[in-house]
Amino acid sequence: MLPLIVKRIGYALIVIAGIVFVVSAMTRLVPGDPVDIMAAGNPGMTEADKARLRGQLGLDRPMVEQYLAYLGGALQGDLGLSLRQRVPAAQLILERLPATAELTFWAMLLSLLAAIPIGVATALRRDGPVDYAGTVVAVLGVSTPSFLLGILLILLFSVQLGWLPASGYKGSLVAAVPTALLDGRFDLLWQKARYFLLPSISLAFGLMAVNARLTRSAMIEALRQDYVQFARAKGLPPRAVTLRHALRNAIIPVVTMIGLQLGALLSGAIVIETVFAWPGIGRLSVQAITTRDYPLVQATVLIAAVLFVALNLIVDILYRVIDPRMRHG
Repeated sequence: MLPLIVKRIGYALIVIAGIVFVVSAMTRLVPGDPVDIMAAGNPGMTEADKARLRGQLGLDRPMVEQYLAYLGGALQGDLGLSLRQRVPAAQLILERLPATAELTFWAMLLSLLAAIPIGVATALRRDGPVDYAGTVVAVLGVSTPSFLLGILLILLFSVQLGWLPASGYKGSLVAAVPTALLDGRFDLLWQKARYFLLPSISLAFGLMAVNARLTRSAMIEALRQDYVQFARAKGLPPRAVTLRHALRNAIIPVVTMIGLQLGALLSGAIVIETVFAWPGIGRLSVQAITTRDYPLVQATVLIAAVLFVALNLIVDILYRVIDPRMRHG
């Protein structure tokens, strides 16, 4: 297991360095730079002032030299200084990351709570009314954009019914659980939970559809295997056959998909965070791109890449926990 982890970390470092380089090159190919954005709000700035400011910010150096300097600082934990806000980029990301992480957690939890039962039920009742209903739900989930679903939910539950807030964030729901349980402040729990419902459902619906169909396909394949037929022949209860033998093996491709989905969500659900004014790293990255804040753009991409690679490493380890055959493969 340890050689696998070391090898994966080595690959990850190469991938992350390549991703940061590509993003650095792409941001500099976009017309304009931070100095042009600043000059747009300061008509009195001359070309000489612009050139001097570019020199102070290091923007006049070759791109490769800027990249190597940034990478060297990143290896020492310095992700640069935001050109717009003049504070460390790492500080801005750490302030926003908890909101994105918790939104990701609740969205993924909701999707799995719905997807796995739907996938198992449709596989066990293949070509029946339950299967057809599950197919309809899955097609709707895959074909409905998350931002469109979010807007429709806002119109219904916020504008028309007035039950839930249309946007905003009132702090961590997970952090409020101990207080609610110890002090009996369940009203406080609801006050925070109501801000998570609409964005979480908007993200979870599409994830649920993909995971449900993947679970169904994997379950159908697992139920045909000889070891499942043998378990039935031994007289094991249907629930034990389904959960202990079929589902455990069918869940492996679902774990792969969950790793990819978590990486994408933690990278910042940009559209949903924008729709619901969610203070996460997705919205922060949009603001950084708009203002050509190169260090902040690079920092958000670097953090997103690290999270994505780390989650896929965890998925590789989970393979060997779920399927003992892969420990010797």
